[in-house]
Amino acid sequence: MMRLPLTAAICCLAAFVQARPLERELPPARAACWERTYDAKHLASHPRQQVARIRLVHLPQNWSETGQGGFYVALYLNLRQRVKAGQSFDYQLGGICKAAGQSLRCVPEWEAGSWRIERGPNGALDIRNGGIIANPNPYDAEEIADGAVRIPAKPDDGLWRLSPASGPCGLE
Repeated sequence: MMRLPLTAAICCLAAFVQARPLERELPPARAACWERTYDAKHLASHPRQQVARIRLVHLPQNWSETGQGGFYVALYLNLRQRVKAGQSFDYQLGGICKAAGQSLRCVPEWEAGSWRIERGPNGALDIRNGGIIANPNPYDAEEIADGAVRIPAKPDDGLWRLSPASGPCGLE
């Protein structure tokens, strides 16, 4: 049996410890998109859920790692009363995500709530809503816009379970 020298073992352990959570799902150098469109049956069983369609986007060519160990992701949303087939997203919210245990905590650069990204079952990503405010899409300013919508976690928007997007990472 071959043994690693202590310095090599410490080096490998340090590299393992410093890997950020969900690096495979949201790779630093590759685009990643996760999404979900809730069907009528799900929405009927969650009558107070506002979000009918959601997409999480990480595009490193546009939004690279920040100097403080975080990176940018964006959420794009359609609300229940507005979603139509083939429609682009009505609302958006972006934030800087940083490691928080085995998950990522994401916070916009202005006071618009927060969310967590966690590994879900069967290869899914879970977004845990900490109470967000999303701006109309598109909206480039870093502040809450006229027409922004508040999406509290309770009663039915506390968890959104997303799968890898089936198509390109575009936003229609």
